[in-house]
Amino acid sequence: MMGSTPAKRIRPLFGLGLLCVLLFLLATLIHTLDGLIGLYERARAVSPLLPWVLNLTLGLFLLASVMTAAWWLLPSRRGRRTEKKVNEASVIARMRSQQTSGIDVSRALSELDELESRRHAGRVFIALFGETSTGKSSVVQALIPGSKPETGATTGTTRHCQRYQWILPSGEQLIVVDAPGFSHDDEDTHLATQEAIRAHLVVYLCDSDLSRSEWTQIERLIGFGKPLVIALNKADQFGEDETDAIRQQIAERFHRSQRPTVVGISAGGTERVTRIGRDGSEQETTRPRNPRIQPLLAAIERNLLRDPDSLTSLRDAAVFQLTDTRLDDAERSHQRRQSEQIIATHTRAAVVGALAALSPGSDLVIQGAIGARLVRSLCQLHDVRVRELEIETVLKNAGSTSRKSSALVLAVAGNALKAFPGIGTVTGGLAHAVAYGLLFDAFGHALADSLRRSGALRPDDINATLEQVLDDDLAVSARRVARLALRGRSRTDPE
Repeated sequence: MMGSTPAKRIRPLFGLGLLCVLLFLLATLIHTLDGLIGLYERARAVSPLLPWVLNLTLGLFLLASVMTAAWWLLPSRRGRRTEKKVNEASVIARMRSQQTSGIDVSRALSELDELESRRHAGRVFIALFGETSTGKSSVVQALIPGSKPETGATTGTTRHCQRYQWILPSGEQLIVVDAPGFSHDDEDTHLATQEAIRAHLVVYLCDSDLSRSEWTQIERLIGFGKPLVIALNKADQFGEDETDAIRQQIAERFHRSQRPTVVGISAGGTERVTRIGRDGSEQETTRPRNPRIQPLLAAIERNLLRDPDSLTSLRDAAVFQLTDTRLDDAERSHQRRQSEQIIATHTRAAVVGALAALSPGSDLVIQGAIGARLVRSLCQLHDVRVRELEIETVLKNAGSTSRKSSALVLAVAGNALKAFPGIGTVTGGLAHAVAYGLLFDAFGHALADSLRRSGALRPDDINATLEQVLDDDLAVSARRVARLALRGRSRTDPE
């Protein structure tokens, strides 16, 4: 059964104190009203206008009080957070702080190392990507004839980024990065997006008009704040007026301050033609198609010459944001690992305690102290302040939910124990200990998930999550908890 918490013992004292406060406020209100009535009578005796002046003064005071209270207490005020400013100094400081806390920051550190390497190289990086099979490789060959990638790709696919060295007629040395095509492969899409963040300029390649997924991709790329050129490949298949209409439609979808450069190109390749012989016979054949890449080249040069320093600043800012995101991921991963350790520790304590007490029942926790300690530990890990009354409410709701699933949990616990040979008949106390452990494990994960999502202790959300966890397959954790129970029984058995 759930143990008593300190909140239960202080509840009578709290109620008595609240009653005293209410009586004091009532006496103060009566005294204030008596003083105001006397003040109005004296003011009316001096002049008929003075009561109106007092009314106006009191009204302004009440209005100012209400506005001040609304300013501080409305949800919009409470929910407002200062926008986090991310720069090199803040990222490095946060990385060092996480390292001190034992968090793995290797991925964030590698991102800064890559940035430093590109800074040292002193070259401009251009990311070229789009949907799969839009002709990116043909565009690279048209821009840099005879070029070979610095890194190879898996046969038939572009499973990783390929880099090409490119020297403009002006002498500017560039690196063109052929990123994996956007597709249903999340790994390729993630890799391409990261390369766009690391680049100075982004070229998005597409065929004619854009699909919904391509619009989504472009909007995300524009959000990085760096120059974007949209290249409409195979533009030679459309008339000039039609190509201009498509370009205008794409450009006008975005705000003027974020409007990308849109150009029509042809990457070349081959085309099928029909040859008519002297005897009138027809023969289909293929021939090379001359690329028309000059509009893209001109757009790239314009963006590079516009403000070189700004390109570098925008690139660095985007990389720092990416690094900060990696630190967020590292912190969440560390938090999950710590949560698992806390849950496992308290689950083990619940199992051992149940074996020692041998008390039947299917409450969520066998001791209120263990449950309260679990809540406090997870709240501290997620930086959530909690009061004893809130802890008691959470444990009470969770205990009520667990009782509804007690029969199922006991059945799962018994089946889990049967999988271990040599223990003989499954005793009631041992089965109950495993059931306690399963419920405790489910409650811990429900609590951690709720804290991670909401950043607050929300009893209703925790209860709903617990119900969902209990509806899932408990057999996954049943054997693990059964092992804890068997080890715990060997420790509690008398010598």
